[in-house]
Amino acid sequence: MSVLSIKDLQVDFIDGKCRHAAVRGIELNIDAGEIVALVGESGSGKSVTAAALMGLLPRRGTAVRGSVRFGERELLGLPEAALNRVRGQGIGMIFQNPLSALDPSFRVGQQLVENLRHQHRLKGTAARAEAHAWLERVGIHDPARVLRAYPHQLSGGMRQRVMIALALLSRPALLIADEPTTALDATVQKQILDLLLDINRRYGTAILIITHDFGVVSWVSQRVAVMQAGQVVEQGPTRALLQSPQHPYTQRLIASVPDLGARLANPGPGRRLGRADVPLPAPAPRPQPLPLLQLKGLSKTFSSGTGWWRGRHQVQAVQQVDLEVYAGEILGLIGESGSGKSTLGRLIAQLLPASAGTLTFNGQRLPFSTAAEHLGFCQQLQYVFQDSNASLNPRRTVLEQLSTPALRLGLASNHSQARDLAVQALERVGLQAEQLHRYPHAFSGGQRQRIGIARALVVQPKVIILDEPTSALDVSIQAQILNLLLELREQLDLTYLFIGHNLPVIEFLCDRVAVMQRGRIVETFAAQNLLANAHHPYTQTLLASVLPVRPVAQNDSQARHA
Repeated sequence: MSVLSIKDLQVDFIDGKCRHAAVRGIELNIDAGEIVALVGESGSGKSVTAAALMGLLPRRGTAVRGSVRFGERELLGLPEAALNRVRGQGIGMIFQNPLSALDPSFRVGQQLVENLRHQHRLKGTAARAEAHAWLERVGIHDPARVLRAYPHQLSGGMRQRVMIALALLSRPALLIADEPTTALDATVQKQILDLLLDINRRYGTAILIITHDFGVVSWVSQRVAVMQAGQVVEQGPTRALLQSPQHPYTQRLIASVPDLGARLANPGPGRRLGRADVPLPAPAPRPQPLPLLQLKGLSKTFSSGTGWWRGRHQVQAVQQVDLEVYAGEILGLIGESGSGKSTLGRLIAQLLPASAGTLTFNGQRLPFSTAAEHLGFCQQLQYVFQDSNASLNPRRTVLEQLSTPALRLGLASNHSQARDLAVQALERVGLQAEQLHRYPHAFSGGQRQRIGIARALVVQPKVIILDEPTSALDVSIQAQILNLLLELREQLDLTYLFIGHNLPVIEFLCDRVAVMQRGRIVETFAAQNLLANAHHPYTQTLLASVLPVRPVAQNDSQARHA
């Protein structure tokens, strides 16, 4: 029996005389109790499709045609009051970013209780007891504390569980999950996906999961539909489609995804994602000099409170870290959120002062005593941040943001020289000089990440710290960025510290891996074969949480959906 039937759905965005087709005649059916994945790159129309069938698109400037039937009821054209009865009670939705979807001004308990009051007329103690029960059902072990908390006081995985509870309060027949695990750690991601599978099995809820992660597709879905430029270009059973994709677009997407162990077949310096190896000469053997970066006993403690309360609550984010980074290598730093990875990166870049320990860069101990030495260090070590949108100034052009570091750090003596360096850096990352005068909002996410890398390259550094630079990117854009980093390392003899939680990416890109848990480095090893080289129980737990891109054995898949 079909829960949702979409036929010839078309969505156009209208701006004056311009008309942009975002969704172009897609057809999709979801049966009761079925899990269907909708896959494609950003801009392919996945989220617009979900918003259209939920009636969440603005009525002005949007033209929606076709048919969306929920059971026997046509949703397109329903008045707002009737749609409100379908939303929540018939169709639940988990939004991509729970921090922005949850109201920051209200405690979690207030938001759950308000939903129960609105949809089920529950009030007071009964509503609070039901909210408490739903938090337990989605695997929250301390629901009383979470009910009292504001969204910003919860971890990403915890916020996602609260969003799932909100979506399931009325036990809807269909749950739409829009990128529910984007940028989550592998362990948290697997917990959320297993929770969705459990909900599907326990309540018979049909699920439409929107994602660009083929590991997610392989793990949870029974059928998959692939979207490109507003159209479904291929769909079918998950196992058959992932093993033998027919459409060139699907083939390209799957080829762009690194999988654990794939580097064993392609270990050389010419390795690339999504295309054949580039023939390169074998690198000359390097002597092992003193490390370019050397950390000994490095620690960082954060204190909260002011006045007499200051320092009463302390968090040891980094504890007694000993680590060495050699010239020309790519060192991967992995661990779950909260393990201290980004804090360690900021300590190395001198964006945070250390509480204890020593840091030596190129034989000199940090921090430097003079402003000139500090500027020299900033020129040699650069940082690429995780959120390219937040790290670029929205009020300055790309030219301003690339030329200013060159002027301030003495790489250019005038604006003409700074512009030449900006053009050179922009072209190195695959963008054109005519794009210099645009603002960041005029670029896609992948292009903004390239601009962030160009801003680091413009001052000709020796070391670049990359903090989760591909965590929220589509698989094809991620492959482009990873290939670009390898090419730049080979051309410019760069050294990278790559902070991440995507273990197949780490294995593909890096030479060595350092594993961080609760502020400490628990082990380091060669990256070429993570499965064989990892010995610490924590690292093995991380590896066990990695979702396979290719389908698992048929009996395992059936067991998950049983």
